[in-house]
Amino acid sequence: MCVKNLQQVTVVRDWAMCRGRWFLSFILLSLALLGCEGIKGSGVKEFEGQTVFNRVSFRADEENKIKNANPFSGIILIPPGTVCTIKSISPEEIKFIAAGESYVLTNWRIGYGGVNTRASFYKFFLENKEAVGLDKINPDFRESVLAGIAEVGMTKAEVLLSLGYPAYLGKENPTTDDSRAAILSSDNWYYLKSGKEKVLLEFTAGVLAQIEGQ
Repeated sequence: MCVKNLQQVTVVRDWAMCRGRWFLSFILLSLALLGCEGIKGSGVKEFEGQTVFNRVSFRADEENKIKNANPFSGIILIPPGTVCTIKSISPEEIKFIAAGESYVLTNWRIGYGGVNTRASFYKFFLENKEAVGLDKINPDFRESVLAGIAEVGMTKAEVLLSLGYPAYLGKENPTTDDSRAAILSSDNWYYLKSGKEKVLLEFTAGVLAQIEGQ
């Protein structure tokens, strides 16, 4: 009787272990495929081949690669509102053409696994140029914004148009997973200058009050 019960317990245990392994494998496979499925089901693939407009300035490196957060100064400046033709969209990057040149935007998605993928796309691009907000720039700052220069007195929106997104909110909080709204809610923006050097932009009542480390 004891032997029979032991055999039953062993069978139940082995079945539970097998089921556990299968469930774990299913979860891992789902996570591996989530990026691609998220892109397919997010509605952003429809933008491939379409013309859109960058809603913040882009700075590219020598290989025409653009990070999700701009350095304080860069080699190639793509002003906000530039016509961009989307070539392809993947979980890792967006390839597009602007002014006849090919560029790659990396690490563009908000959140692990492509959460809010469409919102991630709209963090960088818009379908309507008027929505970029160029007409709302203070005339005194318009030239600086289009040249990628931040000035004390600019609003947060004008700074984003000028410099793009900061690398950090606070010294240790990277903006990779932050939405545009989350970035706008912060009053301390850190841009990378060179190496690990940072430039701090401090805002008071939504207006740039100070630039440290420029």
